[in-house]
Amino acid sequence: MKIRVTSTTNLIAFLKKLKVVDRSVLLELKEDKLFSKVHTPDKSVMKYASIDNTSIFDSIEDWSESVSSDRIKMGIMDVGRLMDCFKHFRPEEDIFLELNLQNVDGETVATELKVLSASLSIRIKCADLSLLSYVDDNILGIVHSKEGEDAMFKIYNSDFTSIDALCGLESNSQELLTFEVHGDHVIAFGDSFRFKLNIGKSDIEVSGEMKASIYKSQLNYVDSESYTVYIHDNRMVLFSDQSETSTAVGLIEK
Repeated sequence: MKIRVTSTTNLIAFLKKLKVVDRSVLLELKEDKLFSKVHTPDKSVMKYASIDNTSIFDSIEDWSESVSSDRIKMGIMDVGRLMDCFKHFRPEEDIFLELNLQNVDGETVATELKVLSASLSIRIKCADLSLLSYVDDNILGIVHSKEGEDAMFKIYNSDFTSIDALCGLESNSQELLTFEVHGDHVIAFGDSFRFKLNIGKSDIEVSGEMKASIYKSQLNYVDSESYTVYIHDNRMVLFSDQSETSTAVGLIEK
């Protein structure tokens, strides 16, 4: 299967969202979107990122003839290497992804990926899927749920950037970042700062006051965007308002 890349910038930005969590990723390509579900080794953070194919590719014309299942699975051992491929091509050239596909146990799997143009071809051997951790769609739906939450509030991009910078003032990565949720305001605080989010009562849903804590280092896995945050009994799930991205972070009991 050969697919023309229409925006290397958008594709690299998508891959970068995954790289901050793990260098080894399992990409899943459907006829309408490219997505992946990645988590940290201890599974305390699980991230989902997706991008519409129209933002990165030309239409895939031979999908039904080439793909026997609902998706293509591509195991990438070093997503940074895939990202670096694109800097070697001339700006004026058309760039393509060429996938060698194989049917394995009813699934369509890429065994090799080529990034190519008229003047250059770079080959990347795809990883055996047994070497990569796979998150089933149903598991993702349970972990990244918007139902049964204890609290919900907004974090706008400017506040997220401020909180991230304030966390940088503290040297111990095991220090906690705590969100204190009230009916009309939310406070984010660490060991040395307290910060009131710039949101109103309409941006908050909570039955009573509550606190939720994560390790401040886990904020590094979350992109700097605006979010709607759902707090459950054991996790905080941040759904981006700007992209098809969501991140679940396990809560710390104090």
